[in-house]
Amino acid sequence: MTAGNDNALYMGEVRHARYRPRTHRFTYRVFSAFLDIDDIDNNRLGLKLLSVDRFNLFSIRRRDHGPKDGSPLRPFVEGLLAEAGLQAPETIHILCYPRMFGFAFNPLTVYYCRLKGEVMAMVYEVRNTFGDDHIYVVPLNGANADRPLLHNRDKLMHVSPFISMHATYHFSAAPPEETLRLVIRETQDDKPLLVASFIGAHCTLTDKALFKAFIRHPLMTVKVLVAIHFEAAKLFLKGVPFIKRPEPPQRRHSI
Repeated sequence: MTAGNDNALYMGEVRHARYRPRTHRFTYRVFSAFLDIDDIDNNRLGLKLLSVDRFNLFSIRRRDHGPKDGSPLRPFVEGLLAEAGLQAPETIHILCYPRMFGFAFNPLTVYYCRLKGEVMAMVYEVRNTFGDDHIYVVPLNGANADRPLLHNRDKLMHVSPFISMHATYHFSAAPPEETLRLVIRETQDDKPLLVASFIGAHCTLTDKALFKAFIRHPLMTVKVLVAIHFEAAKLFLKGVPFIKRPEPPQRRHSI
């Protein structure tokens, strides 16, 4: 069953594997929300435990995403796609961590843009813990429309203080169905450096599913930020060189 038009939770694992200059691996159990941004913009999720722009057990704050000013998400995404020469998609789904008790940190937010049932573009919002973010807009057509969706982008914003700016992202993102699979391979000088992935199983979005997710992961959104600093400390103790944060790019997005 295709979940492309369904609001859902994807329950799974985030995995990282670093290959140099020191090997380092970790796995954390997490879940992500997969939501139609029209339902967010029109506040029609219809759930008791998940609210838009107000405090709840779970919430989506539009100021966390897109234009970052609390305004609707669709016009912002459509503007990015128009700049890339693309028409407005029929549906746009956002993949992100919802706030829990008002708190969340999203290292990566992904938008799946569909036209005539096919993913015609992907938009990646990458954030770091220094307060910077950068948006990578990726049109998909021709050979790239096959599964999985494969695309590359040069790294344009400092993310980890243990990886330099001289790197390339290689994305592999199959259209979400019963399983959502997102893999990012980072290379330097055409050699593997790091692989990060999220693989999750589809669960229809209901209040019951949200409550179960809370029971299984009561502090998940806090854990995400704590884990980032915990794993960074381990890299430091392994002797991986610390790289000072450069100035972020002047433009917030790239195509």
